[in-house]
Amino acid sequence: MKNIFSIADKVIIITGGNGFLGSQFKKYLDQCGATTVNFDKTGENPVDITNQKEVIKNVEEIIKKYGRIDGLVNVAAINASPGSETAKDFWKPYEDFPLELWKKELEVNLTAAHIITQAAAPHMMKQRSGSIIYVSSDLAMIAPNNSIYDQGKFKDIAYVTSKTGILGLMRSWASYLGRYNIRVNAAVPGGMFNNQPEDFVKRNSNLNMLGRMAKKDEYNGVIHFLLSEASSYMTGASLVIDGGRTAL
Repeated sequence: MKNIFSIADKVIIITGGNGFLGSQFKKYLDQCGATTVNFDKTGENPVDITNQKEVIKNVEEIIKKYGRIDGLVNVAAINASPGSETAKDFWKPYEDFPLELWKKELEVNLTAAHIITQAAAPHMMKQRSGSIIYVSSDLAMIAPNNSIYDQGKFKDIAYVTSKTGILGLMRSWASYLGRYNIRVNAAVPGGMFNNQPEDFVKRNSNLNMLGRMAKKDEYNGVIHFLLSEASSYMTGASLVIDGGRTAL
């Protein structure tokens, strides 16, 4: 019987593979036998995903080495953690939110995903196969509940806006690439526990049906599913994994 969940030997680009979520996905996909290529600003082979020429060059190198690209997982994003002293500007009232930070977040979180898709898609079109995943957020579907943050802090408006834009980007590419048998979907996760302050974790957990934040590695299966033939008739879709928060 064919294993429709197999991703062994697939060549997969992952952006932000050194980050909190991206490192989980990369490690898991490697364990499943996939060949992952990390596009990240840090690491042995840094790639500036906002630089179109640099992205195209690195994509061409993948084609030279492996001959194909089977998957693209867009994970890279700027996102401040609650309690982080180094990210005070992220939590400012919206009327005071720095314009430069707004531009930078949209560039990394949204524009870069488009740049990489533009570079990888033509190769998938020639193959007439491929799976592209955009990692969005439950906050792309609902407004942020600022009551879960400390007084005077508000969820980063640029993050919310960029993750909402990701869904439009996903649907547009899905519509465009469907005729080439390329599937494009979004993973829409909720919050994941990452040693945030205890009071924040409690308030966040109370917002969903399961009463907890996601555990580390709990989103790996979603990425696996969307890359595999198990989701062969799924495109243009937003797969929500948020413990039921957006259903309340």
